[in-house]
Amino acid sequence: MEKKNLITKVHLTLMILMMCGTVGGAVNFIISAVNSETTRERFSNLTNILLMVFIILMLIMGAVYLIKGYSKQAAVYYKAFMLFHVGVCVISDIVNLAFYKTTALMTVISVLYVFKALDLLIMVFGKDLGKKRTWILFYVIIGLDISALILSVINMASVGFDFSFTGYVTALIADGTIGLAVRGKYKNKEARGTT
Repeated sequence: MEKKNLITKVHLTLMILMMCGTVGGAVNFIISAVNSETTRERFSNLTNILLMVFIILMLIMGAVYLIKGYSKQAAVYYKAFMLFHVGVCVISDIVNLAFYKTTALMTVISVLYVFKALDLLIMVFGKDLGKKRTWILFYVIIGLDISALILSVINMASVGFDFSFTGYVTALIADGTIGLAVRGKYKNKEARGTT
């Protein structure tokens, strides 16, 4: 593996930190599922475990893409990383709408996550997007996640602290990972003279 620059090291560190937090969250939900007193509570915990599994798989794919040096041969890992991120958006919406107190703000957040999932799908399957359009799509994702975080804070002012808040913070960390992956992708393309 090539010598890593500072940005790549930050990328890997972000993924390791997210992995540790996600594994901890998964263990917590597994314990809660075992001790659930109602079917609804058990289903909520099982859905959150599924969410943690998707996040872990997303991180693994991102880490492999990093280790492979963002090469063209590793593009399948980039796509898998992004598709698991889409899965995270979808499951997050299910959790938010089915198991947390539904408010107008939570509904807006869920709509933002639908747009984020569509944005990610365009980044994965869009043909010849080019560097500029890819970065624009990435900045849209950042904007959607910042908006979701702000709305979640406003929502908590009326309903009290909500564990889902940590998910919005984690989403911003994941966005950093996406940004670094996009940067690496186009650096590799430039090195090969294909941009």
